Amino acid sequence: MNNLIYQTINIFKKKRIKQLGSLYFSMIISLFIGIGVSVINTRFLGKEAYGDLKFLQSIFSFAIYFVTLGLFYSGSRLIAQKEYTGIKPQLFGNQIILSLIMSAGLFIFFFIFSFPQEKIFNNELGYVIRLFSPLLLIFPFQLCFENMLQGDNRIYDLSVFRMGPKLFYLIAVIIYAFFYQLTLTSALAFYFLTIVLFILLTGIRLKPRFNKFKEVIQITWKENKTYGFPVYLGSIAGLASTQIAGLTIGYYVDNTNVGFFYLAITASMPLAMIPNTAGITFFKDFANMDQIPKKVLGFTILIAMLALALFILIIKPLVILLYTEEYIAVVPLAYLIAIGSTFHGLADFYNRFLSAQGQGKQLRNSNFIIGAVNIIGYIGLVYFFGVQGASITKLISGIIYAGIMLLYYYRYKKNLMLAKRCN
Repeated sequence: MNNLIYQTINIFKKKRIKQLGSLYFSMIISLFIGIGVSVINTRFLGKEAYGDLKFLQSIFSFAIYFVTLGLFYSGSRLIAQKEYTGIKPQLFGNQIILSLIMSAGLFIFFFIFSFPQEKIFNNELGYVIRLFSPLLLIFPFQLCFENMLQGDNRIYDLSVFRMGPKLFYLIAVIIYAFFYQLTLTSALAFYFLTIVLFILLTGIRLKPRFNKFKEVIQITWKENKTYGFPVYLGSIAGLASTQIAGLTIGYYVDNTNVGFFYLAITASMPLAMIPNTAGITFFKDFANMDQIPKKVLGFTILIAMLALALFILIIKPLVILLYTEEYIAVVPLAYLIAIGSTFHGLADFYNRFLSAQGQGKQLRNSNFIIGAVNIIGYIGLVYFFGVQGASITKLISGIIYAGIMLLYYYRYKKNLMLAKRCN
């Protein structure tokens, strides 16, 4: 009991409070910037081109989960552990090399896929995919740097890495729109290039070293067998399956409704980020704790519920104000997605603790279940109910995910207590 009190006091020390405040602040700023980006995109591109933009982003995001093999998860956990502090620069360098290899795989896949996809989805986006396929390196590097910065507790860098590209994109597009007509290709160009800029800047700040590659890859691969790969298998089912929505809505309905769905997702994203942010901030502390301190948990749940209530009150007038009546169809989608996103964020908070404890198989199993729910919903419910079926799926999967994470957390605590008694 005394140890838990000490851990609670220690975890709320000044540095962590500042880091948590930094991530929350960047999240709020990112929210407003993200709204600005979506307003600019919807106004200048129109419903059809905006839908095409979100469709392309969804298929790009869907593919990345298949090439990581869980190596970024393993790298993050190794970086967080004190015993590997001496080779941390080499771990950074190792993850960057792996990202380059994954990028090459994505380029080859999408260049080939761009030809048959036009017939599959009945669009004319093959040329656009081929044009931007060399820049698909941003997706492995985004995942790589997110995990490395979290593992090394570089919360301020993580805040900038998340917020910076959106801000630069917004500024660049506004300036461009004064002189030229914003198109799908120009919007994608700014989207990719602004992220590339921050990948380069973050890579320089990490100061990676590329020696001892063989030694470090062996350590990483060993960790991947017991932790990263099981999480990867689950992420394919859980995370990648969420991207199916963009594909099935585009196939069964049209890309305009893809845009509506992802606009609702974008609006509700901060609700998931609020509890997730707390989990990221305390990730390194969680690696050395037996359970989540009650004050941390209570604070996280309170903020998440207050944010959800505020969202439900303001989303309709906000959509009309920012996007005009033309996008009013987003509102009923947003109500359901907001509740699902809040539960998903709270589940992610527990996920961070279990991840820090190396509970890879439990995370894999939970993602298998969520993946099954997503696949059934995003195919079956979208087929019968269109885009509304996708929002219902988001709600159901969020609630189920939270229930599973809660179950695994209390099971972990129970097993740990039994192990201590036996010793």
